[in-house]
Amino acid sequence: MAIYISPDGGETVYVQKKNGTRGRLISQSQKAKDIELSYDEQDMVGEEAIKLRRKYPSLQKAWDRYKTVWHLVNED
Repeated sequence: MAIYISPDGGETVYVQKKNGTRGRLISQSQKAKDIELSYDEQDMVGEEAIKLRRKYPSLQKAWDRYKTVWHLVNED
């Protein structure tokens, strides 16, 4: 009989190993996947990201296009 653990209230479910640690991933909700992706993308904003965009003009141009689309989609 397997024991399951969820560190986030059921959004992500793992098998619990015999030693009490997390085993393999059983399921992950879209919300949990989105939160995980947001952590991965945090380095794309902030002071260091601005410096990087300044250093690479093509990156800045792509960022500007992204912001334009973002505003078009989010504004009613």
